Amino acid sequence: MEKEVETFYDKVASNYSDHDDRVCDEIIEHFIIVNLPKNKTLKILDAGGGTGRFSEPLLKKCHKVVLTELSNEMLKKAKNKLVSYQNIEYLKNSVTNMAGLKNDSFDVVLMINAILDYCGDYNQAMQEAYRILKKGGLLIATVNNRLLYCKSHELKEGDYGLFRKNMKTGDRYIVWGGQEKGHISHEFTLDELKNSLIENGFNIKKLLGIFNLMDKYEMNDITNKNEFIKLQIEFAEKEVYLNNSQDFFFVAEK
Repeated sequence: MEKEVETFYDKVASNYSDHDDRVCDEIIEHFIIVNLPKNKTLKILDAGGGTGRFSEPLLKKCHKVVLTELSNEMLKKAKNKLVSYQNIEYLKNSVTNMAGLKNDSFDVVLMINAILDYCGDYNQAMQEAYRILKKGGLLIATVNNRLLYCKSHELKEGDYGLFRKNMKTGDRYIVWGGQEKGHISHEFTLDELKNSLIENGFNIKKLLGIFNLMDKYEMNDITNKNEFIKLQIEFAEKEVYLNNSQDFFFVAEK
């Protein structure tokens, strides 16, 4: 599983967008920033940080960041993007095996944009995050909502047998970026996500549906993006629409 993901992202890296202008990532950035502990310099792990899209706003606020990636090519893009910043380190590793990082050493661990879905063993990744977090430290992450992803792919394409199978297991084989081969993504139900966090020792502080108004891949086509972002931030806090969101955003405390 790890090798498949590493190979996939090495291949797509050359054409991979930094996502600086994606509306959905602006919304994610907002919720990361507002949920960080205030008035202190934090040591933050951006696990599976890609090109550094979410590391950069943290660096601008003078936090200390360690960015890890499984893909060497994505690491190269991150280093080029963030070359002007001094308060960042880079490591090549998997989120399921962060042996190079010490116990109780981070204030915050980020696993943004389906890192837990792609990693192969999300329980192991949660355990690693728990190990390296300080007591009271936060795991901040997003995962895919199984219902919405299976609905918008297998169900929309009329493959009802595959829809039933993937809804049962949560394991979908995905290919994008013009590649011939892809990798497995494990999509979460709401209860599965809650139970996994609790079983791995975390206290759930916040759980939001941050894309519950519109398909996140269509958000860039809307008019008046600033007003839409404000509206989506407002509705993300409404629990009644939680399971209508493509992604679940959570903050969990050690």
